[in-house]
Amino acid sequence: MTSTTTGRRARNRAARHDQLLAAATELVAESGLDGLTMQGLSERVDCAVGTIYTYFPSKSALVASLMGDAIRHLMDTYHRAAARWDRELDDVDEPTAALTRILAFTQLFVASRELHPREFEFLQMLITTPESLIDPDDVASVLPQSLAFLADIHQLLEAAVQVGALDAVAGDESFRRTLRWTGAIHGALLVSNVADVSGLPNADAFSASGLADSVTRDLMLAWGAQAARLDDAEAELAILSADGLVVPTADASPAEP
Repeated sequence: MTSTTTGRRARNRAARHDQLLAAATELVAESGLDGLTMQGLSERVDCAVGTIYTYFPSKSALVASLMGDAIRHLMDTYHRAAARWDRELDDVDEPTAALTRILAFTQLFVASRELHPREFEFLQMLITTPESLIDPDDVASVLPQSLAFLADIHQLLEAAVQVGALDAVAGDESFRRTLRWTGAIHGALLVSNVADVSGLPNADAFSASGLADSVTRDLMLAWGAQAARLDDAEAELAILSADGLVVPTADASPAEP
């Protein structure tokens, strides 16, 4: 077998793998996780069920792959946006710029629920899906992508510590901050789900962006940020937002001016 043939087969297999993930995503969007079956997926892509199992040994493994793919997609969106923030904040003092990136990430994460609804749903599933639907071992297979995303988020806080915008902490407390912050944003999004309830008093208080922005500001203040500097960061964020740079468009890239 020539290397050319081997390379072509590898590309074909990768293309089929991506096709299966795309079709599975569509099925989940249409019928929910319970409606995703290997038989249904085989019918959607017009192939034998046995072929599906050569890519994914179980439905649980398939769901885990969907979750991992979703995390990578959301990370790509963040990296694309962060590159644009860095260019625009180049002339801003470092502590204010560091806090602005934290505030911008909060807004981007909230916006991801509408910008990439399917991917965001799979991210939520990673946290909430019961063991009856996905095996813990398959969840563990998504751990590298999950930790990579957490590392990106963690770096935002660490960068703010390094320039004096946040207080330094010892040991693993730094990583615990990351978990508390991301958990708080997730919690804000869950609370915001009741905003559509008819007749709900003070419905504006349940705004996803408002809640997430508030919990982020409260945590930054608790972790040593100066209120005046946070105000400056919010002003910088408003400029980024007005220029359409907080949430990137689908075709935006770091190379854009």
